[in-house]
Amino acid sequence: MSLFDMDNLLYPFIAHVNRKGKYLHYYVVFGARKNSIIIGDPDPSVGIIEMPKKEFAEEWSGVAIFIAPTPSYKPTREDKGSLLNFVPVLAKHTKLITLVVVASVLGTVISIAGSYFIQAMIDTYIPGAMMSTLGVIASGLIFAYAFQSVFSYAQGFLLNVLGQRLTIDVTLGYLRHLFHLPMSFFSTRRTGEIVSRFSDASKIIDALASTIITVFLDVWIVLIVGIVLCVQNSRLFLLSLVALPCYVVIVWAFKGRFNRLNQNTMESNAILSSSIIEDLNGIQTIKAMTGEHKSYGKVDHEFADFLKKSFQYSNTDLLQQSIKAALKLILNVAVLWVGALLVIHNQLSLGQLFTYNALLAYFTNPLESIINLQPKLQMAKVANNRLNEVLLVTSEYERERPVKDASAVHGDIVVNHISFRYGFGPEVLQDVNLTIPEHQKMTIVGMSGSGKSTLAQLLTGLSALEPGQGEIKIGDVNIDEIDRTALRQHVVYVPQEPDIFSGTVFDNLLLGVERDIQPAEVERACAMAEIKEDIERLPQQYASDLSESGSILSGGQKQRITIARAILTAAPVMIFDESTSNLDTITERKIVHHLLGMTDTTIIFVAHRLTIAEQTDHIVVLDHGKLVEQGSHDALLARKNGYYAAMFAKD
Repeated sequence: MSLFDMDNLLYPFIAHVNRKGKYLHYYVVFGARKNSIIIGDPDPSVGIIEMPKKEFAEEWSGVAIFIAPTPSYKPTREDKGSLLNFVPVLAKHTKLITLVVVASVLGTVISIAGSYFIQAMIDTYIPGAMMSTLGVIASGLIFAYAFQSVFSYAQGFLLNVLGQRLTIDVTLGYLRHLFHLPMSFFSTRRTGEIVSRFSDASKIIDALASTIITVFLDVWIVLIVGIVLCVQNSRLFLLSLVALPCYVVIVWAFKGRFNRLNQNTMESNAILSSSIIEDLNGIQTIKAMTGEHKSYGKVDHEFADFLKKSFQYSNTDLLQQSIKAALKLILNVAVLWVGALLVIHNQLSLGQLFTYNALLAYFTNPLESIINLQPKLQMAKVANNRLNEVLLVTSEYERERPVKDASAVHGDIVVNHISFRYGFGPEVLQDVNLTIPEHQKMTIVGMSGSGKSTLAQLLTGLSALEPGQGEIKIGDVNIDEIDRTALRQHVVYVPQEPDIFSGTVFDNLLLGVERDIQPAEVERACAMAEIKEDIERLPQQYASDLSESGSILSGGQKQRITIARAILTAAPVMIFDESTSNLDTITERKIVHHLLGMTDTTIIFVAHRLTIAEQTDHIVVLDHGKLVEQGSHDALLARKNGYYAAMFAKD
């Protein structure tokens, strides 16, 4: 902390902290005073604040980063996206928006005409006993009100249609982008945090629909009715305008609090969703370890936090609405009071006062809609920021890659000087060089954490190489130049944990199969994976429905379905990453034998069991990210004090 006693300390700088003693974080330090530090927290709910020195000292790890720009540095503004980005989305639905506005205008015109009927009735028809005229006008108004109901229904119906179309554009756009993101994105986010963005999207849609009505309808109604009120009585209209600055003050007073509460509520909801999803996915382990009470306690605590923040937001919204409602009632009383005085002094007729009071509602209601747009837009802004945390992540398909056709890719796989690390962690692979001849059957072996799966995933582009980390080629083509879809059609990766999706067995087998497939091919692939008999014993065989977790199947059956799924893709290269770990030795030997018989396919096994390795043509041995040995089973066993020989002796 003596750092802050320096006279020539350069601001701003970055301080690494352990926030609230719970998680690693950082602040931007903008300056220091006698007893406090001015910090900027990247958490939008905090922002720039003044923190007591004592509190800062407790959180600060003692690490600070000072950054100075070079002469060539040019500042650039990061595109964080804004609600204005949705203007093109709205522009697509101009015709629909026009119909909504027309229906709303026609309904409003009829309502205004009804107000003037009250004035004519009080000032003319009743004093003149004009019963026949009164009947005709009343009948016409009844007819007009019937049409108003039709217009009101049409407006509501068209708004529903618009809402659905906006949902398709925004929500499905988010989902489409989500499927195009690289695996590195999903490895750093909890599922619940990603899923919670769907509810954020609904807040944006609600705000967009409200904005459309306000911009294209309420603003014009306020202007038109304002002119009518001014013509009706200028003094009463000036009194009505007093409400405008009052509304502006109310909006401004609540602006910062709404931003903070929206952010807190949405983040709390994301944390709660993540915990519930994780617990449900791992319910078997929770029950097996009798961890129900502890898991429920964690969710209960997070749910209570979410309720608390939701309650704070609801209370704040309720307080603002109550203040605005009180202002509206006070305005009405003031208008009636001043209007009554004008009537008493014969400066206004009673009918004009009643008409003005009725028209005032058509002025204040759309004005309230404009004012009420503020919390919705603030909520949408926060939701949009959260949505952009995903949408602004670069899609792995965004970069244009010249090789689009999987059939154009063939030849040996060559790994040149590959080094790889996840983020800022230690190197998982260190200067690995390897050639896998086309159609070869190979096994990658090594202890846990040696980098076997990482190497396998690099071959499929599931993990991406950064510049300077080496290169991987298939034939003469760098896989970085191959379109991701084409690459994964050429190299199919089967992970250790089998993923079964809701649908039939047949649907699960054909996942990723883009060609027309014959039933005989399906049966052949299932026979090769030793799962055909198991499927035929199911109630509806290949048409049997499976849940998302495939609960009616054993772990081994799930693995065999994923192996059959890979065979059906007919990919030239197949990687099986511990894909037989749940199988008994006899079944595993049969499946490996079938796979080794695929003479026109390159097969790569990632395995702990050396019984698989000894059946393949070539073995690659990894240890702590380094390629320490490679060769045939017999050649590696013949090496004295060899790494593979020692592994085989222990196996």
